[in-house]
Amino acid sequence: MIDKKEIRKMLVRTERARKSVLQPYFAEIGLPLGQGHVRILESLLAADHITQKELADRCHVDVTTMSRSLDRLEEAGFLERRRDPGNRRSFLVCLTQSGVEEAHKVLEILAELDERICRDFDDAQMDQLYRSLEKICRNLES
Repeated sequence: MIDKKEIRKMLVRTERARKSVLQPYFAEIGLPLGQGHVRILESLLAADHITQKELADRCHVDVTTMSRSLDRLEEAGFLERRRDPGNRRSFLVCLTQSGVEEAHKVLEILAELDERICRDFDDAQMDQLYRSLEKICRNLES
């Protein structure tokens, strides 16, 4: 029987390994890892022209953290904020053409990571792993 603390340690080791695989790819395209930029670009590619609040909810970060990340991505030319025609006090976050191109690079990198993570797993094992990770998330979120 595996000691419970070994599960925690393996989750930490897994996260470190994931970051070490991704970091060189994202450094090559000029995106820092761990500041939410990857999730933001991926989310905006899926649903562009959304409010900062909606984007923060999709990325599971607070609005203040989102604001700082958006400032950096805007300075890099990947997105812009436009007045929301339906609400004068709100802005919509939109990808620029450069941001769309960067987001597609991000998706390619993530697809490669997905393949690497799932290598040597059959469908049943992937399903079981997903259910186990989902249970861990529920436990942590409750």
